[in-house]
Amino acid sequence: MLDYWRFHGMLVGPAAARRCVKSFDGVILFMPSTYDPAAFQAEDAAQNVSLPFEVRTLTLLKYYALVLWSLTGLCTLLRQTRTLDAAGEDDEKPLLPTPLAVHRNVVECLRARTGASRVTLARRFEFRFRLIGLWVAMHHYRSASGGEGRLHLVEVYQFDRRVCAAWACAIAALAIPQLWRVLLLLLGVT
Repeated sequence: MLDYWRFHGMLVGPAAARRCVKSFDGVILFMPSTYDPAAFQAEDAAQNVSLPFEVRTLTLLKYYALVLWSLTGLCTLLRQTRTLDAAGEDDEKPLLPTPLAVHRNVVECLRARTGASRVTLARRFEFRFRLIGLWVAMHHYRSASGGEGRLHLVEVYQFDRRVCAAWACAIAALAIPQLWRVLLLLLGVT
């Protein structure tokens, strides 16, 4: 559980990250909270058609690229990441309704893709990366088919528009004077 918590908190060493990446041997989805549940059809999943927001392979390189590109690793490094939830299948905590919930159509696609008789929630993590205004819930589902089980990762995220607007204003405030100088130079005005 600790490895996964660090993995999803976006600040984990390569050995633990490799173990986590390798453990996801089922479907991997990274989707915004605005996803359309009707787009997830079990018939498509059963025929191995790519699902919306599906990542066919997650590698260590892709993971660390995401950590850097999304600035989530920086948030954690600067202690601007808040853990809202970290629960395993043994926890008795009820799941509260949230905009980051996974719709039953998505879970049914996980079942259909693997031909499993059932899919259960194995672990759930929820983080707020405050510096960049990102709220993410990571759901680990386990499907069992015969004696073989697969671990699926479904991440649902949402950006805080106010934080994004603040970042856009800050970047514009920094960029506009520079752009103005370049424009004046191009026009030959001193």
